[in-house]
Amino acid sequence: MEQNKFKRLWQHWLHPRFRVERYLPTSDLQRISREIGLSEQNHCGQIRFVVESRYPSAEVLRGLDTRTRAWQWFGELGVWNTEMNSGVLVYISFADHAVEIVADRGIAAKVDDADWQHVCQTMREAFRQGAFVTGLENGLREVSGLLTEHLPRSEGCNGGDNELPDDVVLR
Repeated sequence: MEQNKFKRLWQHWLHPRFRVERYLPTSDLQRISREIGLSEQNHCGQIRFVVESRYPSAEVLRGLDTRTRAWQWFGELGVWNTEMNSGVLVYISFADHAVEIVADRGIAAKVDDADWQHVCQTMREAFRQGAFVTGLENGLREVSGLLTEHLPRSEGCNGGDNELPDDVVLR
């Protein structure tokens, strides 16, 4: 177990933010952020993307897993704090090669976990091929499709406000 912990620590050290920025240029992240805003015109959901290059060493040694980290971001960014409880966080841990989706209770009650896992798998497949921007785009398209199907704009979003920022968080 200890050997795995140090192997994971090494993996995190190998993924500083500047390395991730080479795969996900600012211009592409800005474009995806605009696409998030456009997609939210079709449904009552609020989408946030977080790409985290690596964890602090102490967190890796403590055994922080990607699901727990995704929930931390969900809380920190206030994805839970939307009027219709329809926030969705798509979390990517670059160093762990992991994708997690956390959906607030208003949408989680309507979308099956298998559907969210399918989105994660689609993104991981693109990432494995080195198509990181495509992976984000595919994930956004699939999440938007699920939100449009289960929480369409026609159901009357409270004012249609954009309750959360659309920017992709890169840390």
